[in-house]
Amino acid sequence: MTTAATELTTLNGTSVVLRGPRRVKRSRVAPKEPTRLHAHAVNRILDRETGELVGWLYKWNTGELVPRWKAETKSDVFYD
Repeated sequence: MTTAATELTTLNGTSVVLRGPRRVKRSRVAPKEPTRLHAHAVNRILDRETGELVGWLYKWNTGELVPRWKAETKSDVFYD
């Protein structure tokens, strides 16, 4: 039997081995990033050649700026 275990005898004569509490090693993991919960549109995304609306730029509660495209992703754009 290990030294960390305690042995108890119940009334009917059977033995029960109880283990002591384990020590939990605390890890130094970086805190979790905040979860995206809500966003709002902060700019329109327009095609530079045609001026057509191709998407919106959203700001999330985490501070991230993420584009939302109407159709396909465009590379030559500007923000209004």
